[in-house]
Amino acid sequence: MKKKSIRAIIKLCAFFIIVNLPFLTVTYLLGIDTFIDSFNHPNAYQYIKNDILCPIDKKGGYIILEKSTYQGFSIKDGDIILYYTINDTVEQRPIYQKTFENGVKTYYPTTDTKDHGDGPIYDYQIIGKIKGSFDENIWNTLCVQIWDISIDNLNAAALFANP
Repeated sequence: MKKKSIRAIIKLCAFFIIVNLPFLTVTYLLGIDTFIDSFNHPNAYQYIKNDILCPIDKKGGYIILEKSTYQGFSIKDGDIILYYTINDTVEQRPIYQKTFENGVKTYYPTTDTKDHGDGPIYDYQIIGKIKGSFDENIWNTLCVQIWDISIDNLNAAALFANP
């Protein structure tokens, strides 16, 4: 009887570990705060296949984006944003300066050269803030898809809520 109980416990533990591996991977890739917040605000996050968004990432993969439409959205110096350029292309760049000009928020991206690239970026150009990026492989693809499905369909926020 004891051996059966121990085996059942081991099988149960193995099952929980296997089931939670995708969530542990996403938590590792994004950080625990973003992971938990994604269940509280599922419409605020999106994963995007990164097919070589210039100029930062040359190898592709996935990015996790905090949408600019999210109520708690804010940009600080050093944040990497995804935005539409004046040429209607999509780029990602870190922000080095945020100013207010005539009551309008204006952001300046860092560039490899001394010029300001496309010049200032305005709120209406910003798609979102990049919260994480990772390589494309079978495991990461599976994990991010499970995460995306679960934030929309599970009531996992109740698990993280304070009693």
